[in-house]
Amino acid sequence: MTLLTRPAAVGWHADPYGRHRERFFDGQKWTPYVRDGEENGIDEPGGPIVDAATAKRNGLLSEDVLVVERFTDLRRRWSDRTVQRSDGTRAGMLRRAAPTTGQPSSAVRSIVVRDHTRYDIVELVDDTETVVLTLNRPIDVQKSSVEVLDSDGQDLGRIVQQNLRRGETTYAFLGPNGGFLGDLQAENWIGWDLRIFDNQSREVATITRDWGGLDMGSFPRPDDYVVRIHQPLHEPLRTLVVACALSLEIVVRPDNDMG
Repeated sequence: MTLLTRPAAVGWHADPYGRHRERFFDGQKWTPYVRDGEENGIDEPGGPIVDAATAKRNGLLSEDVLVVERFTDLRRRWSDRTVQRSDGTRAGMLRRAAPTTGQPSSAVRSIVVRDHTRYDIVELVDDTETVVLTLNRPIDVQKSSVEVLDSDGQDLGRIVQQNLRRGETTYAFLGPNGGFLGDLQAENWIGWDLRIFDNQSREVATITRDWGGLDMGSFPRPDDYVVRIHQPLHEPLRTLVVACALSLEIVVRPDNDMG
């Protein structure tokens, strides 16, 4: 049984039931007052408590709008790039992971350690340089398959290239047990109109160059792309969506030129 931990202070906190972004705690109990971004609502508390991964989700993973520095130097296999919030402040960075030396200690035996000569290994770090996610992609394989690990090195799932019979390519989000959670689709990859759907075929996020609602003066690179998450998402789908959207050059094979 999962225990419902009470927050220390009165106010808005992450919804412990996972249905909304925030729920109001009145000092004694969780109330029905909820909000998702600028939208307020009422939803009676109750039901199953979200898993530990959602409860400890890093703030960067909770952002609904992120602007990602685009990979433009095609002569290089990888370059680190920044991730910004919708107000232009720095949210974090995508960087190549430093090679691992030695064996993991007994305290972290569950962490998946990969050989840097056989894998592209990329880390998403927040603005305090804390590792939020690690992505492992095998080098020189025909079909792209990216492992996504949380900050503790635990398996969150995979993003796997799917070649459909009608000649289309999508990238499926699979949970740790292999269950289908959703996918990334695009009618034209070069056109930068990428859409993410859940397993009920509902659009939950977009990856575009649409700067609507953002102050262009806060972003010095007009070639960057914008990630927007439209729906409250449970874990691990939310983290897989962010991982995919922020690291397209790892998830989408380099030979699939996105322009």
